[in-house]
Amino acid sequence: MSALAAGTPVDVLPSDGELDVPGARRQWVLRSLWRHPRGRIGCILVGVVVLAAVAGATGLTPYSALYQNTSAVLKAPSLGHPFGTDQFGRDELSFVMQGLWVTLEIACIAVAIAGTVGTIAGIVAGYLGRWTSAVIMRVTDMLFAIPAILLALAIVTALGPGWLNSALAIGVGYIPIFVRIVRGPVLSLRESAYIRAGRVLGFSPGRLLFRHILPNVSGIVAVQTTMALAWSILAEAALSFLGLGPPPPTASLGEMVSQSSSLAATAWWTLAAPSIAIVVAVIGFNLLGDGLRDAIDPRTQRH
Repeated sequence: MSALAAGTPVDVLPSDGELDVPGARRQWVLRSLWRHPRGRIGCILVGVVVLAAVAGATGLTPYSALYQNTSAVLKAPSLGHPFGTDQFGRDELSFVMQGLWVTLEIACIAVAIAGTVGTIAGIVAGYLGRWTSAVIMRVTDMLFAIPAILLALAIVTALGPGWLNSALAIGVGYIPIFVRIVRGPVLSLRESAYIRAGRVLGFSPGRLLFRHILPNVSGIVAVQTTMALAWSILAEAALSFLGLGPPPPTASLGEMVSQSSSLAATAWWTLAAPSIAIVVAVIGFNLLGDGLRDAIDPRTQRH
């Protein structure tokens, strides 16, 4: 007698290509990502950025990031100071490494807020439908009507500058994106055969949402997360450039760009160092997301 006939609860899993072994699937995605040219470049750039940020956070920098050497003010790049020094005699490379950590920390917290809230809201809106979906999507539309950077500016202005307020402001601005990209696939998944079978077997909505639907949208959430990290880095740099990021003496790439903008004509390296760091980080996460998307769904590969 089958388990179903005997009344024994069984998990209803996808079939015909939907059934998957998570470990094998992850290994296949990672191999495909590394074979993908854009994905490989993205992995390398993101790896360099993360290693530099961790080194900056743990003090593994050529010099103390806040050490001011008055005898080495505005020194051009050299062997001793590969990125030169700033107007206070601080080593630009060390300061950029510490700034990378602060920027990535804010970006990661912001994306964690946006991804968690947006994914849950998108799943609930797509699965429950009716008035629940209407309420969630109308709130999402209201947030979408305001550009993310303007919404972040308004929130930080209201709450005050600081790394936590910056992360919260950026995260709220990107919640609607996650809601939209998750809700669409869930609308299709809720009518699939294995979800209908789960309802017949009496599985709770929570079990269906988080054990069967969530794993099927995790791929697009992962891709969107890498893209959102790139956008969050730019948003954090913009807020810090306007003086709404972490206050000094905390290093921030946007603040470094702001402070060195007036020195661009006489000490170009003070502007180039943080700007290059921002560009490399943004390009790295964008390429990583591009490669991850193609690795998860080979049908989207472009030749």
